[in-house]
Amino acid sequence: MMKSPVFGDVRRLGAATAILVALGSMATADAVSAQQPPPVDQAVPPSTNPTERVIYPEDGQTGEQQLSDQLECYRWSTQQTGWDPHQAEAALRSKHSRATAQMEGSRGGAIGGAARGALAGLAIGAIAGDAGKGAAIGATAGGLTGGMRSQRQRQQTQAQFDRDLKAFQDQLAVWDRNYAACMQARKYVVN
Repeated sequence: MMKSPVFGDVRRLGAATAILVALGSMATADAVSAQQPPPVDQAVPPSTNPTERVIYPEDGQTGEQQLSDQLECYRWSTQQTGWDPHQAEAALRSKHSRATAQMEGSRGGAIGGAARGALAGLAIGAIAGDAGKGAAIGATAGGLTGGMRSQRQRQQTQAQFDRDLKAFQDQLAVWDRNYAACMQARKYVVN
């Protein structure tokens, strides 16, 4: 038994009506599938103008045409460079977030070093006859060592982030030149 989502049992309808209903259902299915989001590689980015260029339609293009051209130029620039600014920014933010969490964790290096040093100093002091003095000396030495280690780690992490940010900015400049050239070829003034 064939049922139409709109009209129910198609057998009750005449043959011509059944054909029209079937064609209408197919058209409805096509319209619904046309409304589905584009495939992942053709997804619409959060912004088709990530560098916030000033773009003026030289030939009186409509706003809708301009947005379409910006999307096409975004995709073309990404294809030409093999680099997507939104994906790269998300990766950079994620990496920075992990590095920041790691740096925050390393701030306790002096405290952890002091605790480890105090335990070692306590053992050495106990052998020498003055556990308290040994613990104090061990805590001081361990704290300095742990503090220097965590400071060095923070500096290395910051230096790596600075290199990553510079690489991102350099690649964005290359991508943006492609984007501007594409928009200019489509008759827009781009600043």
